[in-house]
Amino acid sequence: MENAAKVAIIGVGNILFRDDGLGIYASQFLAENYDFSPGVDVIDGGTLGMNLLSYFQRYERVIVLDALSVSDDSPPGTVYSMPASELQAMGACRQTAHEVEVLQTLEMGALVGGMAEIQIIAMVPEDIDSVAIGLTEAVENTLLHLIETGKEQLRQWHIAVTSKPSSHGLAEILENYQTLNQFKTTACL
Repeated sequence: MENAAKVAIIGVGNILFRDDGLGIYASQFLAENYDFSPGVDVIDGGTLGMNLLSYFQRYERVIVLDALSVSDDSPPGTVYSMPASELQAMGACRQTAHEVEVLQTLEMGALVGGMAEIQIIAMVPEDIDSVAIGLTEAVENTLLHLIETGKEQLRQWHIAVTSKPSSHGLAEILENYQTLNQFKTTACL
C-alpha cells in the first residue's frame, strides 16, 4: 500500500552538539503539541544525510527544520525560511557535516528528479562545536519563532495545525532528551 502522506516535516541535526540539534527539538515539539491534517508525517531525520533523499522523493512537500551557518553576521536565533533552491545558492555556508550532507542530497535529488517541493526553515546557531545536549540560551529563547514559521508554512500549504489538548513545553522536551541520553550512557557502561 502506497504511503498516503503527502507532507513531511523533517527535523535534522545532531543533538550531541548543542544548537546543531535544534531541528530535532523543533520537530519533536511539533509532534508532541499539534495535530495536522491527514497526510502529514513528522520525522526525526537526525543525521541521515543522503538517506534523506528517499523522503525528498516520497513526499509532495517537505519542510526541513535545521541549523544554518551563514556568513552575513546574523545573530544566533535568526530564522530563515527559503525554498531548497535558495539554500543551494548559499553553498559557501556549509560548516557542519550534516549541512554538507543536506546540500549534497538536494543537489543529487535535482539530478535524479522527482523531488518534493522543499522548504528549508532554519535558525542561526550559537554553538555547534561543544559536545553537550541542550540548546544555548539564545537559541532556546527563540526556537518557538522557528516553530511558528514552520506552522505558518503549513498553513500556506492549506494544512490544518491544531493544538493538542495537553501541551509539552520546550524545556520539558529538552529535559526528556537529556534524561534519555543519560539512560543510554548508563546502560552502555
